[in-house]
Amino acid sequence: MENEEIDVEQIKEYISRFVCYNDQELTAFFKILRKTVIPKGGYLMQAGQVCDHVAFINKGHFRAFYVIDNKEVTYNFSFQGNFFTDYPSFLTRQPSNETHQALEDAEVLTLSYNDMQQCYVNTPAWERFGRLIGEFILIGIAERNRSMLFMSPEERYLNLMKTRPKVIATIPQHHIASYLGIQPESLSRIRRRLADSKKK
Repeated sequence: MENEEIDVEQIKEYISRFVCYNDQELTAFFKILRKTVIPKGGYLMQAGQVCDHVAFINKGHFRAFYVIDNKEVTYNFSFQGNFFTDYPSFLTRQPSNETHQALEDAEVLTLSYNDMQQCYVNTPAWERFGRLIGEFILIGIAERNRSMLFMSPEERYLNLMKTRPKVIATIPQHHIASYLGIQPESLSRIRRRLADSKKK
């Protein structure tokens, strides 16, 4: 796809938060990005596939979920202006257990595994960027796991309100409940209890 068809301003701003590049390095990087448009409810990746890309969300937002005992269990949400991927599958080249679904009409800019490896070889700064992004993703995974192990459902909800208010404002309640590891009815009770406590 021709580079002029891709709006690169958001990804350029994101990259600059981590590392500095010259114009030549940025231009070479943007040329290997591929734009993909995904309709609401569509999938960027499905369980059983090897995750072959890192994706930057130019528009829209996604949820990542597993299917356990024929039930969808939401694992994470990713929003416009951020990278997302199944990092373990991307690195190990093993099939993923995750499915990435667009929750609204979306546009992503993807970088394939092979193109990323070539970037690492050609430009050492890109290798630094890849390491920093990987660390950022792994920290998010660790924080998610800690919350599930050590927080009560209400504490998890309060933490979500504090750290990721966009999830509360944007995502349907049944997906939030799944993400918190509870039933929608339990989430409704938590919300009512918190609302009542504010009135007192």
